[in-house]
Amino acid sequence: MTPKTKKTIFFSLVGIIAIGGAIGYYLYNKGPVDVKNTNGKKVISTALYQSFSKDSAQAKNDFSNKILEVTGIVERISQNQQNQAIVLLKTSDAGAYINCTMEGLSTDIKELDAVIIKGICTGMGMGEPDLGILGDVYLIRCYLVK
Repeated sequence: MTPKTKKTIFFSLVGIIAIGGAIGYYLYNKGPVDVKNTNGKKVISTALYQSFSKDSAQAKNDFSNKILEVTGIVERISQNQQNQAIVLLKTSDAGAYINCTMEGLSTDIKELDAVIIKGICTGMGMGEPDLGILGDVYLIRCYLVK
């Protein structure tokens, strides 16, 4: 190889490494998604649950790791161990819910209210079919839209 070819290869490799490092640095420091101020895909709680119960593979592609605005009726409100409010939205199946872990204040939410909650869908929990326990669809980092 000629010295010119060696120099070209060397500077090409250095350039590729520098670009890769810059992209890695950007992605590392990008921070979390702003759920509150980002538009989400609109869906009704009953339709969301039916999507997961009928074809979970397709529903994972359509909804998992995406921001959703879920419209539904509040069945129950509770607190988890981190003192975050957990809002359960009704579905068409008794005992199955859209499980929303709230961020921020959720004192305006009451049972049987019609609400729109925005959050990141993480998929459907397993449940226990032998005991008749259905799995819930989970949303995290949720905010009350209306």
